[in-house]
Amino acid sequence: MPANATVLYTGDAKFDLKYYLESHMPLVGKDWKSFGLLDWKVIQFEAGPDGSKPYSIAAILTWDSIDSIPKALASDAGKGILADVENFSDKGPIFLVGNIVGAS
Repeated sequence: MPANATVLYTGDAKFDLKYYLESHMPLVGKDWKSFGLLDWKVIQFEAGPDGSKPYSIAAILTWDSIDSIPKALASDAGKGILADVENFSDKGPIFLVGNIVGAS
């Protein structure tokens, strides 16, 4: 069953979107493909109707199974990817992980 990892960055974090899109996410795609990463998307959030912006960026990662995610994170490649966060953000990400149970 396919799974999703949503990686969120808070609205108050300093964030270098250019680096993230041109360096970090291609690294994620290359290094985690062998662990079951199928694709990724990046969303840049705007303020909500109430004017708040709790999150600025999300990466939506689709995996072949939920078991692939901890394996990728625990790998040497995963450690390198997590260490790269300091190159584009002053705050670490929030991970939400789950099985995809519906889609259109």
